[in-house]
Amino acid sequence: MRFFHLADLHIGFPLKSGENNFNFQNTLDFVVEKAKEYKIDVVVIAGDVFHKRDPEVKDERLFARFINALANLGIEILVVTGNHEGAPFRERIIHLDLYSELSLGFINISKIPEVINIKGFNFLTLPYPFKTNILSKEEFRDLSEDEVLVKLNERLLKIIDELLESVRDKNNILVAHIPVSEGTVGYEQFINFSKYLPLSINELDRENILYFALGHLHKNQVLESQKYKHKFVYPGSLDRLDFSEENDPKGFFFVEVLDSVKNTEFIENPFARKFYTVEIFDDKSFEQIDFDRAKQSIVRVVVKGNVEDEGKLRAAVNKLKEVSYVFTQVIDERSESTPVLSSIYEVKDPIKAIEEYLDKSENQKYKKIKEQILEEARNIMEQINE
Repeated sequence: MRFFHLADLHIGFPLKSGENNFNFQNTLDFVVEKAKEYKIDVVVIAGDVFHKRDPEVKDERLFARFINALANLGIEILVVTGNHEGAPFRERIIHLDLYSELSLGFINISKIPEVINIKGFNFLTLPYPFKTNILSKEEFRDLSEDEVLVKLNERLLKIIDELLESVRDKNNILVAHIPVSEGTVGYEQFINFSKYLPLSINELDRENILYFALGHLHKNQVLESQKYKHKFVYPGSLDRLDFSEENDPKGFFFVEVLDSVKNTEFIENPFARKFYTVEIFDDKSFEQIDFDRAKQSIVRVVVKGNVEDEGKLRAAVNKLKEVSYVFTQVIDERSESTPVLSSIYEVKDPIKAIEEYLDKSENQKYKKIKEQILEEARNIMEQINE
């Protein structure tokens, strides 16, 4: 069987102000084009199809066109829900339920752990494990947060074993939207159990699982367990979502399996957004600015060192504003005593400013809920930027 492994599409993610020519349709069309070229049987999406739980109609139409194009090629689709489009309560209806209600033969939407057989292979699914979907209230009501996390992980491992027991077969592929402790984190932030206690790949590895198709971590990475030498694969997000992913390749994996994994290949997305951070350490940095790169990129300037000629800095920023595809901001990381050119500088990134405040605060309550505060702040900023 030949399949594509995608994850973290985040259709509908917020764009930068002035990013008027962006079209995610180009990326999805590229996936369809490659699926035809590689003669793909199945497209697996390991969570976070949409950026928001309640996507806009235009984003739903974008996804509908995508799966329809794949279906016209005779390709089946498997979607395992992630934390962005999933729901912390199973009875809550989500937008992807529409495809299940239509009883379309070519697409499977998995909201619960289950086994889905496609073309002779068992896909064991593990959607993002919200605590309230995995444990009953009675099980975690009187437990500390750490105890809940341990119990949740124990239950996840038990679920995997129960799924394997139900099939008693070796042609198994696990599709899960979870982090692992060995993984490198990108733009995404851990929430719920995964923020503090992700499972290790050796804990997850099972002899009868050929391939671990994972989602949630936005950095493209292939990890190998010591236990059975299986590959744990994150294709990463399909596009770059912010400057933290500036140098990360974006795309998806081609996988070929028979009685074992015969071939894997990372296919890079040529339409991924380009980010460019111009770092200014001293006056020599001005000579290293790549204005041609700026024309194709979302640009920011970060001033890290003292600049003798503030006029050169002003001129460089003004030129970048003029030629850049999108110019976002200037961040001054110099000491507070350094003169600031108010006409070209903006305050530090609001999220970073909040994080610095929380780190300096003597209020221990704030420190304990720091990640929750930052997550809420990010949500607010996304709404402002929409």
